[in-house]
Amino acid sequence: MRTTLTSILLVFSSSLVALPLLHAHHDTEKMIALFSERIQSGEASAELYFQRAIEYRVLRKYAKAEADLQQALKVDPNYTAAHRELAHLLAKKGKNSLAIQSARQAIHASRDIIERSGAMILLARLLAASGQPELALQHCRDAFLLRPSGKVEWYLLHAELLNSLEMDRKRQEVLAAGYAATHSIVLRNAWIDALLDAGEHGTAMPIIEKELKESRLKSSWLLRFARAKIATSQDVEARAALRLCLEELTVRIHPERPDISLIAQRGLARALLGRSEGARQDLEQALAAGADQWMTATLKRTLTNAPAIDLP
Repeated sequence: MRTTLTSILLVFSSSLVALPLLHAHHDTEKMIALFSERIQSGEASAELYFQRAIEYRVLRKYAKAEADLQQALKVDPNYTAAHRELAHLLAKKGKNSLAIQSARQAIHASRDIIERSGAMILLARLLAASGQPELALQHCRDAFLLRPSGKVEWYLLHAELLNSLEMDRKRQEVLAAGYAATHSIVLRNAWIDALLDAGEHGTAMPIIEKELKESRLKSSWLLRFARAKIATSQDVEARAALRLCLEELTVRIHPERPDISLIAQRGLARALLGRSEGARQDLEQALAAGADQWMTATLKRTLTNAPAIDLP
């Protein structure tokens, strides 16, 4: 393969974001002080407690955020947004059972289809994270029944649940339908990944080769090309693609503020080359930074199998 990188990729300067971050931190504390003043003056509404909780969360003061959310729900037990936010916080603290309970309460407290379907998706995510994919899939499907158009992240969740249950054909159908409904490139790419997972390289390869010719940033397409070549025992071409992929990612990954998706890509390239230790480190870094399931699913699956090729 003679694919070469055709452009120099820019790296963001840390000095450009340091000042805005400090300014945002200052504004958050100012908002907390304002909400606190209004609460102490007797205007203690569920909305004020909720808004202050959001600001505490921004500052990563999770205990104070949780306390405010609990207080908001004392004032208004049917405050759906507070139930959802509490579920997120509880899940972050590893309290999965309580998080699931809060998500269920959010469903019951929902006032309309939008709130209810969103709460169902949240519950599906929490159930999936707790090792209950069948039940998660049921709630995901229920959300689509309420809102058939769905959202991009809903389709991705639905597809990953189907993948975890080894329902490959249905997974492809869901992603194809999602792309048709939303025209999301993310869903189109996830559909191609599903084709590769199912061994349908003939369908995927024309799209991959076209993107390699036309895309300025090629790392994700080089990975897909390598996966297809490995599956057909064309290791020389796969190795060349993976080397180019790692070269591009070395330039693109910022050392202080790395993009999660790029870390996952690097992990997959390393895993495909048999560099399991580095791949696991990338997986851990991506997960710690909050990577979604769809971002790391292929990397996780690759790490469970023997290395496809070995780069000396």
